[in-house]
Amino acid sequence: MRPGFRQRYDFPIHLLILGGNLRHRFSMWWHTLTTRLWLRLAGCPAGAGLKVCGRPHLRVARRGAIRLGRNVTLQSRLQSNMAGGTGPTTIQCFDGGRVTFGDHSGCSFATISSRSSITIGNHVSIGANTRIYDHDFHPLDPILRRQDATANVATRPIVIGDDVFIGAHALILKGVTIGNGAVVGAGAVVTRDVPAGEIWGGNPARRIGSIATVPAPSA
Repeated sequence: MRPGFRQRYDFPIHLLILGGNLRHRFSMWWHTLTTRLWLRLAGCPAGAGLKVCGRPHLRVARRGAIRLGRNVTLQSRLQSNMAGGTGPTTIQCFDGGRVTFGDHSGCSFATISSRSSITIGNHVSIGANTRIYDHDFHPLDPILRRQDATANVATRPIVIGDDVFIGAHALILKGVTIGNGAVVGAGAVVTRDVPAGEIWGGNPARRIGSIATVPAPSA
């Protein structure tokens, strides 16, 4: 091979990086625009600074069931999150369910499903592929499942406080309250309340540590 041949025919890496950045910017602009339009048509308020990268799946049974605060981020594009994703961010509200995001909060490739209410505070980070369900999806009684697999479903509200960090692939189940400043480890299955400032992990999740400083609740 002649000297300089390889260098002359290698595709310039900076062009690949530039192309990726342009695609990311266009995706965020386009999906933010279309998501905000969908929310407006569905009567769901969204504050200023909404950022949506990749198309999320949104479903509501009644107007206003989804409420997003200021500077909320919804990620559904693989290039936008190094942790990777198994599917787009999905927010679904069945029956009387509702989902509320506080200011400066966001999620990546999460599935959030409500039949009663899921309240997410301010400055909350929800890791890739996390699942948050305030209901069981199906009744536990086999006779009821035969009659109607989606009726008579147990449901209890979920409350996630301010400054909570939830690691990738966590599962938050019905009736759970997570206190301000708490951390839920990756892959944790949370079936009971997590006190403020504590670190929980495992299946079922249990206390494994604490945070020295817990921010005061946002006004």
